[in-house]
Amino acid sequence: LTDISTKRINETPQTSGKDSYVDEPYRKLRLLRRRLPDPLWSQIILEAKHVLDTEPDAGPQLYEHVLRQPSLVDALASIIAHEIGTELMPATALLALILDQLQLSDDINLHLDVIASVNRDPSQESTALNALLFHQGLHALVCYRVAHRLWQAGRTGLAYYMQSTVSSRYSADIHPAAEIEGGLYLNVGGGVVIGETARVGKDCTILQGVTLGGTGKEVGNRHPKIGDGVILHSGSCVLGNINVGRGAIITAKSICTKEVPELARVSGVPASVKSYRELKKDSFSQTSSDDDNCDLDCQMKKKYERYLESFQQLVEIESCMSDGENDCTEA
Repeated sequence: LTDISTKRINETPQTSGKDSYVDEPYRKLRLLRRRLPDPLWSQIILEAKHVLDTEPDAGPQLYEHVLRQPSLVDALASIIAHEIGTELMPATALLALILDQLQLSDDINLHLDVIASVNRDPSQESTALNALLFHQGLHALVCYRVAHRLWQAGRTGLAYYMQSTVSSRYSADIHPAAEIEGGLYLNVGGGVVIGETARVGKDCTILQGVTLGGTGKEVGNRHPKIGDGVILHSGSCVLGNINVGRGAIITAKSICTKEVPELARVSGVPASVKSYRELKKDSFSQTSSDDDNCDLDCQMKKKYERYLESFQQLVEIESCMSDGENDCTEA
């Protein structure tokens, strides 16, 4: 994939005049990205066609936001643009803004966010299609990632507009300067607040009513840093510039103002360590590395892993180009 990517990126298009869009190298990366067979998007298309067979009245929504879209990100952009569009910022302008701002690293994070929304939703009706169409936390995350890119580009006014719109529409007040990794399950039913200097690691779970805020006594870097795999239960508050260790759990209604060790389970007001979790490896019913002897879950896992590995190569090339490197062939 890397050899193919490098060859196509280095090709000089035969165009006349100055066309910055055609000559833009990031566009070539996006075209290469669309040529990767996306198993998650294929699953969503199959689910949409199945729903269409059983519920024909859902046809307009499914055709508009899913079946006529070329990719998962395009579908998310279409849905969200129509949800938060206003007279000041109509859906067509929002759609162009979202697709223009999201980078490949955001694309892969959104794939992980969708997977998290499906796997960690306790509802029996949880499907990738339902998460795409109706999961408010996922939609809030997409808007945050757009606002974050705007913030990084110095377009703070528009970033604040996105934050304000998301806050009123989804009850999720996420500062555009916050840093959030992929694989986050965000439940915004009762409101969520994530402060400016907060950081959220990979594969975290944030339920309704959670606050990642400051104590009011600090300035500058004043918000918590959440490690990978942390679970924040409903109504929990983490306040101040503290670290929450990898895999920790903060139980419902707890107020945490001190450092939390890895794999600790804390609760109370103020929160204190009650116990520690055991780290267990993910397993399938069959662990054979041979595809012929691998069950369905194992085969799907490998399919997603191969897709994400290929996707990650394009993300590394994009990151290299963003750093201003002249030769990204080794990325």
